[in-house]
Amino acid sequence: MNYLLQPYNYDLSDPASIPNLFLDHLYLVGITMLISLIIALPLGILVARRPRLYLLVITIADLLYTVPALALIAILITITGLSLATAIIPLVIYTQLVLIRNTATAINGIDPLLLEVGKAMGMNPRQVLLRVALPQALPTIIAGVRIATVTTIGIAALAYLAGQSGLGDLIFKNIATTDFDAVVAGGILIALLAVVADLLLLAVQTVLNRGRTSVSLA
Repeated sequence: MNYLLQPYNYDLSDPASIPNLFLDHLYLVGITMLISLIIALPLGILVARRPRLYLLVITIADLLYTVPALALIAILITITGLSLATAIIPLVIYTQLVLIRNTATAINGIDPLLLEVGKAMGMNPRQVLLRVALPQALPTIIAGVRIATVTTIGIAALAYLAGQSGLGDLIFKNIATTDFDAVVAGGILIALLAVVADLLLLAVQTVLNRGRTSVSLA
């Protein structure tokens, strides 16, 4: 704990200071989740509408999820080198299973009566999706985002192995020097970030759940 209490570890002019490593870690997680949602949401909607594709897509996502992160990073280093892409690609891959599955489950779990009401009001399929289906599906989708975000925050520590800075630096750099105080500090900060992110997304999910039954078709 002494490492966290030392003022010089919070020097903003030092790239290896806790605030700068925290921001780097947050950047990695943010970019990962943005790319992940851009990929997973359309896929989730697609497999919800095309049940024959569901098993194929989920099986591929499941298989990719089982690949060890260290092995995947090692393979990617030979292709993309020590780069941001090498760190981001595994993180994006590991989010797909839960995001696609939750999106498809959320879409399939919508009351068919609500969809029929939307159609009866003259909405086309795109309007029904955007104005009826997605608002109803959001709480379940956000639940998936919570899991994916917390998982990403933890795995992002491995970005150090791809040459990218983050809170993982505190762990991997200091293992070699046996500075276990810094290693523990890195673990604590990653855990705290995960807890805070989970609580914030839980608050969003709670608010969406409260308004789930009051979907506006106007």
